[in-house]
Amino acid sequence: MHFVLFFVFCALWAAGCGSDDPGEPAPGRFDAERAFSDLEAQVEIGPRPSGSPANEELVEFFAGRLEEAGAEEVAVQRPYSNVVATIPGEGEGTVVLAAHHDTKDIPGFVGANDGASGVAVVLELARVLAAEAPLEGPSISIALFDAEEARGDRPFEEDGTRGSQQYVDYAEAGEQGSPPLDEVTSMILFDMVGDCDLQIPRETNSDDDLYGRFAEAARDASGTDSATPFVGETTAIGDDHIPFIAAGVPAVDLIDFTYGAASSPGPYWHTTEDTLDKVCPESLEAVGEPAVRVLDPSG
Repeated sequence: MHFVLFFVFCALWAAGCGSDDPGEPAPGRFDAERAFSDLEAQVEIGPRPSGSPANEELVEFFAGRLEEAGAEEVAVQRPYSNVVATIPGEGEGTVVLAAHHDTKDIPGFVGANDGASGVAVVLELARVLAAEAPLEGPSISIALFDAEEARGDRPFEEDGTRGSQQYVDYAEAGEQGSPPLDEVTSMILFDMVGDCDLQIPRETNSDDDLYGRFAEAARDASGTDSATPFVGETTAIGDDHIPFIAAGVPAVDLIDFTYGAASSPGPYWHTTEDTLDKVCPESLEAVGEPAVRVLDPSG
């Protein structure tokens, strides 16, 4: 075990981490090409808004991938189709590792970045972590949220985050695969992390210590301060971490909300330009490899 990585992990939780067939898990290493193949598979399905037949096909795909990875207790919550699973750990508490899988209901919108990229990172992390289970730290609860996108012209603050709010509601009741809320120590959200020009400043709703641990792990992974996307700070962003924060759970939203430009949200956001040519495996790795270092102390 690397002492530095174990220290990073402990400090974090004390604050409370190609082809269509990805093949066998590679213990301890985030495989960016394998993650990108999951991104491509989502985009190939086409638009995937909540409640659509394509979204239901997607849900079945995710459940299969998680079972293949070796995750436990794979299930689909209802009525919103959150795909959930568990990777057991020997420590106390549970960390929720999350992304959203639905796309905005816009004709022709395939959501390569929003949100196939975040889901691809979480699926690959599930493979890496499940191969090391039981983890030395807390258990990991995988949550791929449905219904993050607001419907039609409804305001996001009123109609978005329906799937993540459902997950928190079930956690409060200990139902449908959500861990008991009082056992959830932290929540980590990956959203829009595939932009080839990746920048992930700290979103001001996000827990400063959680963000700092990812920034530190990214510097360790790259060996230089200049190569990390984890720099700066941005304004508050409404996203699936908000229901967790409202419930008293420390959470971090790892998001690049400058998609295709220096200003938010960028010209590709919620347009048919959110396509495969705008996202890169290297960006998935720039987020995924630090996540492995943070989440797995034995790596």
